[in-house]
Amino acid sequence: MWRGEARCVRWVLYIPFFILSMLYRLILYFRGIMYKKSLIKTEQPLIPVISVGNVSLGGTGKTPVVEALARRLKEKGFNPGIITRGYKRRKKGVFVVDVKTETARTVGDEAYMLARRTKVPVIVGTNRHEAIRCGITDALIDMAILDDGFQVKNLEKDVDLVVLNGKEIQASRDLFPLGPYREPLTRLREADAILVNKGEIGEEIFSFTEGIPTFMMAYEPLYIYNVKKNLIGHHSFLKGKRVVAFSGLGDNASFFDLLRKIDADVVHEVPFPDHHRYTAGDIRKCASLKNVDCLVTTEKDAVKITGLELPENLYYLSIEATIRDEDRLLELVLGKIGAQARHFLQGFGIEGTAPGGSNYLQ
Repeated sequence: MWRGEARCVRWVLYIPFFILSMLYRLILYFRGIMYKKSLIKTEQPLIPVISVGNVSLGGTGKTPVVEALARRLKEKGFNPGIITRGYKRRKKGVFVVDVKTETARTVGDEAYMLARRTKVPVIVGTNRHEAIRCGITDALIDMAILDDGFQVKNLEKDVDLVVLNGKEIQASRDLFPLGPYREPLTRLREADAILVNKGEIGEEIFSFTEGIPTFMMAYEPLYIYNVKKNLIGHHSFLKGKRVVAFSGLGDNASFFDLLRKIDADVVHEVPFPDHHRYTAGDIRKCASLKNVDCLVTTEKDAVKITGLELPENLYYLSIEATIRDEDRLLELVLGKIGAQARHFLQGFGIEGTAPGGSNYLQ
């Protein structure tokens, strides 16, 4: 309905999608009531918890925000741990990712990439509270960052950051599957801060975000990397090059647009589903396209093609999230932790200032 199907398909699916959407809304409503009345147990972790999430389906840019936040907290002297479900992983249980012995297939593509890029502990587990306990015990983390944590209600969180895709926010307020939303937009009022990626907040949802600290963010290219030759180079190498661009993201178009932004000549776009598991046939399909200079994918996709036969002209483009007023966001996060976690941390005999001199206990 909301992804642009043909008009005839939209009309055929409207009634069943409407019914399913209403049922989903009722489930969310009664779930919220049960948590408010404490009918479902809520766990309180031993360390501060920062959640990064969204209210819609698809790619909004949560993972780059998690990465940026982890880096900044590490710079401040903390030992943050990233908590993630490890979507499509093969390894079971709860564990700390080891990039030396694990692969993207065993632990999940995002978990593996985050561990490799941030050099902070990444803990994988379906049960977030168990994953946090594992991080404390096995990696000595002193702060947890939940990747995709806005819908998590069975865990006490100190900070809720919500990422919105400014280009895709629609006037429709319908829930999945009739609309794009995982939560009613009214839940935005529960966010401690909102980060807007790829555009700006429109008037249709401003009433839900008014008064909440809002930060603009964007993707910026870092470098390109030749996957087979293990060579790194400046992204300007792609300027004017005829490129086959392929990716398996929640928002493939944003990657293709970024390549054009750095003046690559994208002659073929090959989109795959989010978290796609690549086969040798997928790579051959991309490599068989004619009259091109190189193939370019994302770093997240590159970790999933290790072990496959790769052409020598295949690169990935490394990117990072840049957040406007990032220092102010970090100050807000540490302030929220200080206001909400002080009594709990002191109860465990932790006094004074945080690592790096941050006085979140004062």
